[in-house]
Amino acid sequence: MRGHFSGVRTMKQNNGNPKPVPEQTLFTRNFILICLANLCTCMAGYSIMPVLPLYLMDVLHCQKSVMGVAMAVFPLVALLFRPFSGVIADRFDRRYVLIFSKLSCVVCFPLCLAASGVLVFMLVRLTHGLVFSSMTTSQATLAVDFMPEGKMGTGIGIFSSTVSLGMIFGPMLGLSAAAFSYAAAFWVPAGFAFAGAVFQLLLRPRKQIVIRQKKLSPDMFFMKEGAFALLALLIASFMQGTITNYLSVLARENGLADYASLYFLFMGLGLMGSRLFSGYIVDHGFIAQLICFSELATLGGAMLLSCTASPIVFVLCGAWLGISLGALMPSFQTILMSLADKSRRGVASSMYFIGMDGGLFLALLSGGVVADVLGMDAAYRVGALGQLASLAIFLKLVLPQLRRRNSHV
Repeated sequence: MRGHFSGVRTMKQNNGNPKPVPEQTLFTRNFILICLANLCTCMAGYSIMPVLPLYLMDVLHCQKSVMGVAMAVFPLVALLFRPFSGVIADRFDRRYVLIFSKLSCVVCFPLCLAASGVLVFMLVRLTHGLVFSSMTTSQATLAVDFMPEGKMGTGIGIFSSTVSLGMIFGPMLGLSAAAFSYAAAFWVPAGFAFAGAVFQLLLRPRKQIVIRQKKLSPDMFFMKEGAFALLALLIASFMQGTITNYLSVLARENGLADYASLYFLFMGLGLMGSRLFSGYIVDHGFIAQLICFSELATLGGAMLLSCTASPIVFVLCGAWLGISLGALMPSFQTILMSLADKSRRGVASSMYFIGMDGGLFLALLSGGVVADVLGMDAAYRVGALGQLASLAIFLKLVLPQLRRRNSHV
């Protein structure tokens, strides 16, 4: 494991004597720009999330039963389009795909504001989900293109930490803008999306290896060597989806509703800190140990979260789960990228997002059903036990696959 994921410099032969190749720099102009673009993407996305249900009820007078459907259109379409977004990222210039998708997202925010009814709103969100899927897949793929091979774990961790910043500050900014006016609440994310497009325009990527295969085939949409990693990620992200979607309900049932915002703040800080440093661990060959720790830490943290009535323990569980999940998810992204050829990184990115989005969506669908039958605390325990299944798949199926690939590198 260590050789494939470590930051050890490669060696070249010169007259029979090995010489180290100078280690490449991670913090290049392109890498900094793509991280800033991703931060803008996350600020735009997370700032509008808490505003949408309020806008649907207050302005479009949407019933709660319809509101769930209107809200679900965006993530469902984004999930279903992921395989195609991977093909687009591999077959076309990623930078142009990225800029077109980002500018389309800019337009979608004011169009939602101008929607005359719920059906028009859903149509705009459907379009937004399509271009968002393409944009995020191409953006993540392009970010990996800017990373030196030996620093991929660190690079993905830093790139992912911008998501945590969006999670922490985006909702606060969105709700503050909505308190001023709903128009401001939609134009603020549009402004962030436009700023992201400007950063993308400044990118100067190297010539991309583009797939020239004309006939469509299943392997263009799916990377079979990443199937087990995808399954393990899907199960692991189910727990994150349960936390994200139902934390406020669990807090209310356990008498901790006043501490839910503080929980998310500490979880966001844990996510950001973990993503910044876990990649360094991955690059030094300890990805197996990191995933084992993260899976078991998530299991223990979720179990404790489900039964505690202490505000201090509740908030500290947020930080703990932020640290464990912040290390776990980027590690699976690194695995999928490492299993892919450079020409197929778009498919690898799309599979990562399918695992993440799929776990969140399954948690959204099943968490409420389990909670109705057994209680919300039981729903958290079911999700927590899934970490054992994810860990077993990694140890039995994914880890041997990585070792075999490492032996051929």
